[in-house]
Amino acid sequence: MFLGIDISAHRPAHHDGARPRSIVAFGDSLTAGAGASSSDHSYPALAASLFNPPRTVLNRGIGGQASTQIAVRQGGLPLQLAVQGTETKNLYPRSRDWMTSFDAGFINGLAHELVAAGVDENGLPYGDVRVHGTATASFTDIGRQIYGSIAANLEVEAGSHWTISGEAQLVGGSASGINGFNLLLIQADEAGGYINEIASPGFPLNGARNTISGSGEATHAFIRSTFLLNVVVSSAIDITLRIFPGQFEAGPVRTSLQLTPGDGTINLYDPTFSTTSRFEIGADGWTPRFQDGHTTPLRVENRRLIVQNDDAGILRGCEIALAAVPQGKTIRVGFDLDFIEGGGLVQIGGLNAPGGSWAAETAEGNATSVISHSGHHEVILTSGNSTFGNESCGAIAFVSSDSYVTWSLDNISIEWGDSSPQIPVTYKSADIFIDSGVHRGSASGTLVGIKGSISADAAGNWSFTRRSAGDSAGVPYSATFLLDDAIATRGDVQWIWAGRNNASAPATVMSDIAAMANRVARGRYLVGSILAAASDTPEVMQQISELNAALKTVYQNQFVDLRAALQSAANQTSGDQEDVATGLVPRSLRADAIHLNDQGYAVVAAAWAGATIAQGW
Repeated sequence: MFLGIDISAHRPAHHDGARPRSIVAFGDSLTAGAGASSSDHSYPALAASLFNPPRTVLNRGIGGQASTQIAVRQGGLPLQLAVQGTETKNLYPRSRDWMTSFDAGFINGLAHELVAAGVDENGLPYGDVRVHGTATASFTDIGRQIYGSIAANLEVEAGSHWTISGEAQLVGGSASGINGFNLLLIQADEAGGYINEIASPGFPLNGARNTISGSGEATHAFIRSTFLLNVVVSSAIDITLRIFPGQFEAGPVRTSLQLTPGDGTINLYDPTFSTTSRFEIGADGWTPRFQDGHTTPLRVENRRLIVQNDDAGILRGCEIALAAVPQGKTIRVGFDLDFIEGGGLVQIGGLNAPGGSWAAETAEGNATSVISHSGHHEVILTSGNSTFGNESCGAIAFVSSDSYVTWSLDNISIEWGDSSPQIPVTYKSADIFIDSGVHRGSASGTLVGIKGSISADAAGNWSFTRRSAGDSAGVPYSATFLLDDAIATRGDVQWIWAGRNNASAPATVMSDIAAMANRVARGRYLVGSILAAASDTPEVMQQISELNAALKTVYQNQFVDLRAALQSAANQTSGDQEDVATGLVPRSLRADAIHLNDQGYAVVAAAWAGATIAQGW
């Protein structure tokens, strides 16, 4: 089912001489099977049966991902992280890496684009921001993009002093139509609304790298800082500004720069209680929820606990009794959940007793954490829930309501104690948990020698959760997280189908695919051609054509021309023939402008399988 991302190492054993080597398909939505009638008609699922004997083909397709995200998941590129550390003096949350999340857009008629990023001779990072268009107002607030500063609305005491500082340089275009470029210290209301400025140092736009600073005294309850480009209304603007890290700090004097986010720490973790359910013999103490006269169907099958909401009732699920967990203690619940049939959500929470009411809270103050996709999950709760009048927690429950849904549970780990095993991730080199625009997913691996998992919530916030007790450990900024799945699949045959979602950056696509190819043991990989969409412009189609030519030249007999295979399967209708003539996938094999239907995925499956057999793998 297309229910989420689980980048884990759960997979069949490697080739041992008695069974064919497993195959792993890395890609985007075309690999995931978007457009197919079911997951059984994704091309990896179809390809598995085209071998004699059938082979295991693991689907590692995630919708909307560019080649860089795919290369990170595959292991060709490193996944670099930072985690929360001690409180920093620099209140700009993203002074060193705002470039990785820059969101291009328009403000007051002016386009804002990140056109370059790099480091200077001293290793200090910078980003080049181009602002261009016809101004419809007298300013543009480019600080909405830089340092994450627009979000830094700080509650302060009247009479306190604050200092801002920064570096910038005019590196492209001109200052024509520009009235000034300033770093502002603003007094604001609680929502961030502008009241006035208490410091506004300006950058000279003379082509030199200029450092500025300013201080002010707060007289209102909130302050924030941002960049402001002042312009002449109706003027044509085209300027590129190189922005170096800045600092927003307490006190009336500028101090030495502290980059953010900085180094972090994985905290000491020593739980008071720990238990794990693997369902090797029976239900391991888990019992069906009895609610409103109905007992939830519960069974153990293939070492998994199968739970079924068979009547779309309220609070159908399973639960396990615990000795009372005192109020305020931290409870960790780690588990593998797979949605098997139906649709809906699963809630996990603490109860005062089996069959009882909610008796724990999430960090957001909710009684339960909601699970919407398959995969490994880590849930952190605090014992006690005053809303329901419960001071301690005496059970853990998984329940669903108002939907027919069957799910399985495995590897359930429950621990509690004084400390939390989870810490926020403050930087990531690539967002591997974005699936067709939705944030979700998890992955197991190792960070600075500590086993754990990373995961994303619905808002895109990441966290790292350690899997076992242990001492604290320092985490330097940009530490590498070693993905278990990338290590486990390195020796398999790999099908690489990437670049569709960033074909406009051909050098990046070529570099990412090369990194993936170099990662595969003994060169057992194939590279698929990039498909054009019916909605692509002629310029994009030309870029894709040139990319495919370059891929074919580099990878030769390990290049699989999927576009040619699909076009050769066209029927004789005028629509299909028109598509072939313009370089598109025949419409009879497509579900939409780019994604394939069941018939199209069958053609692709045959092409991959045939090329693999031809290689003798």
